[in-house]
Amino acid sequence: MNTQLISNYPTTVARPALSSLLRWQEPLATRLRYRHALPGMVANRLLNVELGLYLLAELLPLAPALSLPDLLNGQGPAYRQRTIWSPRQHRTLSQARVLLAPYRDRSVWFNALDKYATLSSDLRVYSLKNGAGWNPDVSSYVMRERLSLFQDALA
Repeated sequence: MNTQLISNYPTTVARPALSSLLRWQEPLATRLRYRHALPGMVANRLLNVELGLYLLAELLPLAPALSLPDLLNGQGPAYRQRTIWSPRQHRTLSQARVLLAPYRDRSVWFNALDKYATLSSDLRVYSLKNGAGWNPDVSSYVMRERLSLFQDALA
């Protein structure tokens, strides 16, 4: 009876291909992989976690690193108590929701943070100790390179 109406609509939600979601990271992820002999997708995961931490620093600077899923899902005390955002900040969050979709799941984000904390400090731009923040051991060149990458990815 209603089969014609139902069959015209897709049953799955279209998602961007993995390669297009990782495009913002290349060629930096490749350079990190070879420079530091990182296995598999470790460089990509490193940059994803840092993009999440950068997003938090930009939109909710006082929120702890564990708040990213709340930010991406639009809930939680840190999100509800945020300041009034500009249209640019809303666009930044929309773009981040696409790029960081797996981190909407709290357990995935917590596992990613745990793995990030085990990486060598010369690889990490962020320090997760004592309330998080910038890693003082990273060079200014690396810092500028990563921040520029994150700004471009969320623009």
